[in-house]
Amino acid sequence: MAASASGGRDWYAALPLPWRTDSLGYVLRSIGAAALALGLGLYLQLDSPFSAASTVLLLINPVQGAVVGKGWWRAVGTLVGTLAAFVLTALFAQKMLLFVVALGFWLGLCVGVMSLVRHFYATAAVVAGYTVCLALGPAMVEPEAAFEHIVTRASAVIVGVCCLSLVTVLFSRRTVSGRVRQRLVSLCAATLALVAARHAGAADGELERRRRTLAGEVYAVDDLLGVGRAESRALSAALPAIRGGLAALFSTLMEFRFAGETHWARRLAERGLALPMADDLCLLGGQLERGELDFAGAARRLASLRGRLAAIRRGLPTDQADACREGLFMERLDEQLDDLQAALRGFARLDGRARADVRPAAFHRPYREALRNGARAWLAMLVGGALWFLSGWDQGPTLLAVLGPYCTLLAASPFPAEGTRNFIRGTLCAIPAALLCKFLLLPLINGFPLLLLCLAFFWSFGIQATTVPRRALQGIAYLIAFNTLVATGNLARFDFGDFANQSCAWVLALCISLLVYRLLPKDMERHSASLLDHLRRETLALLRRRAGFDAHAWQARQQHRIAQLGALHGMEHPRSALALRLGFVSLQLGRESRRLWRALAGLDPAAAEARWIERALRAIAVRHRDPPLAARHARRAGARLAAAGEWRLAAILTDLAWLLRAYSQSVSSDGAQHGEKTS
Repeated sequence: MAASASGGRDWYAALPLPWRTDSLGYVLRSIGAAALALGLGLYLQLDSPFSAASTVLLLINPVQGAVVGKGWWRAVGTLVGTLAAFVLTALFAQKMLLFVVALGFWLGLCVGVMSLVRHFYATAAVVAGYTVCLALGPAMVEPEAAFEHIVTRASAVIVGVCCLSLVTVLFSRRTVSGRVRQRLVSLCAATLALVAARHAGAADGELERRRRTLAGEVYAVDDLLGVGRAESRALSAALPAIRGGLAALFSTLMEFRFAGETHWARRLAERGLALPMADDLCLLGGQLERGELDFAGAARRLASLRGRLAAIRRGLPTDQADACREGLFMERLDEQLDDLQAALRGFARLDGRARADVRPAAFHRPYREALRNGARAWLAMLVGGALWFLSGWDQGPTLLAVLGPYCTLLAASPFPAEGTRNFIRGTLCAIPAALLCKFLLLPLINGFPLLLLCLAFFWSFGIQATTVPRRALQGIAYLIAFNTLVATGNLARFDFGDFANQSCAWVLALCISLLVYRLLPKDMERHSASLLDHLRRETLALLRRRAGFDAHAWQARQQHRIAQLGALHGMEHPRSALALRLGFVSLQLGRESRRLWRALAGLDPAAAEARWIERALRAIAVRHRDPPLAARHARRAGARLAAAGEWRLAAILTDLAWLLRAYSQSVSSDGAQHGEKTS
């Protein structure tokens, strides 16, 4: 009995009751936009006016920026897909087998591009892919009507996008810009508190946990930026600076602790600088969070704190080993503050401040994953085409038209198979609802107002489901399947046999999508291993640094890989901890390498010290695949420089050797853990 009640609750949860007060405005706004699109489609006498309403129901979102941005790029993707449909029709209209193969290739290409780009660019890429399937599905058996089908599909999408954008802009509020600013302020205040703790010499596990948590939250802001750029022109103009600021903020959190650092932190405290500076940083974070300072004002205050630290560092003697060590520790603290200041300057663009120097915000491109996603989409189209040709089923075009979107929309999600099962649940809910509406209710009504009232009742259940994150995919599948199966048009057709065949085609297309996700599954371990492999290879590329090496872009890509690793497993997962340590060491190797190159640029090329450093760098580049041996060369050069009285350069090379050994140990530890998990 309990199991039965639980099953009943799960079924009820799949279709939540609409008309709740907290989402009433969103439901009414979505119904109004869908009704407007359907009315325009009927007025323009489109062949499938319900497609305009389906476009609206696919794009609905409570956030204005998501609707406008996704709608605009969906229109762009539709136009690109329309051009591709014309080309494919011209080339393969009389060659059905080649038509299906080329259709699958185009779909796979677009899915691969979607996997490489971000935010609404991915929307445009995937829509360009499955628009061809939707436009050419019916045209494959009626090539003479291809032009009409393609133009009708594009027209329906444009009508739907315009209707939803108009209703959303008129009847919803802009909220993303405020959320972005609030999130940036919160991140900066928390980072200032962590930097203050480091200045005070604190090094407990709780601080490390907070640092990892903050590092995981930094790149999550980029998703908000992707939505907000379509909502606010000011946010769109400030986007490069804000992304550069996020990269600098992540760099602030990635500061690596060297052996013996606590000792030099105590020395800084003995000089009476550590605690006052820590207090000033905490005060600065509090003022920023309370709104007493904007980002530009906080950056100026931070510049004055850096000036005090630089004044003490300049007063240290350069002919003593301990003083040079202490100065190097202060220099690293100053670099951390410099990253934080760069982040604040970038965020100040959100307040309309003058453009500052923007750090690059490069991102990791998963080419292997893109190839796998594209191959999966191509395989799905081949399986669907084979079933059509072997069975001779008259719903083959419908099968391919439905298969295109469903095998691509979830290609980049972490758990596409589970998402496809949710699509199946939503479709199974839509079939009886469409049957009830089309064959029992629609024959009894007359006139557009009653038609809208009837459809709105069924739409409201799916729209309400999209407000529940766990039920959103079910709600979308329900809305699209219901609207397509009812097929509202200027001429009503009540053909139960055709309805049953279309319903079977929908379910079969979803089953094929689930099958290909099982045949070529989304393997998180493989993706994690690929990210770690990129981290290692890019670290080796740093060690064999050549002309034209962009250090800042290299660091930005490494940071994005570290953030993705943390998002895959969670920052507290043991595998993530090892991966994060590997990433931290890699980034610090980049910092110390740049420091050594800067020091070398300031030396006389004919000096013995310059020759020793150049020789060490060449040896590290040659031995980049053997970090312990490369560390030996760095340590040997450091010993020579120490004997010559160049204590600062010796300390840099000694720390570089220590980092190379730490990198080797991190790689070995991660490889051992991965081997244990595999076995």
